Amino acid sequence: MASPFLEAEQERLLQLIHQLRNLGPVAPAYCWLTETSSTKGLKTYTYILLVTQRPDSRPRSQSLGRPGSSKHQHWRDAIARREAIVELEQQLTLIQALIERQADAQVELRMGDLIRADHLT
Repeated sequence: MASPFLEAEQERLLQLIHQLRNLGPVAPAYCWLTETSSTKGLKTYTYILLVTQRPDSRPRSQSLGRPGSSKHQHWRDAIARREAIVELEQQLTLIQALIERQADAQVELRMGDLIRADHLT
């Protein structure tokens, strides 16, 4: 039997992941935001680009407009949700490994008890 604390933590992490997914869209992997600027005359304009790159392909970029635009905020939030979910999933993997390790240790203890009991009889 796993520790109730580990099981509670596992459930808490799963709930957090579920809540993050319900907040809005989650950005796919291999995409990020970058800032670029261009100068026209004496003015410098700053733009935000969404860059996507699949494995084994060239990066593609799409302009999201100026910093703070609705498209920029949408993608910034989606990427932040993705990063938070990735972090929580890593923590969840560690918790699941601890639960499995604890279960294996309990099986070994039971086997040891059976072997000792067998030697006593």
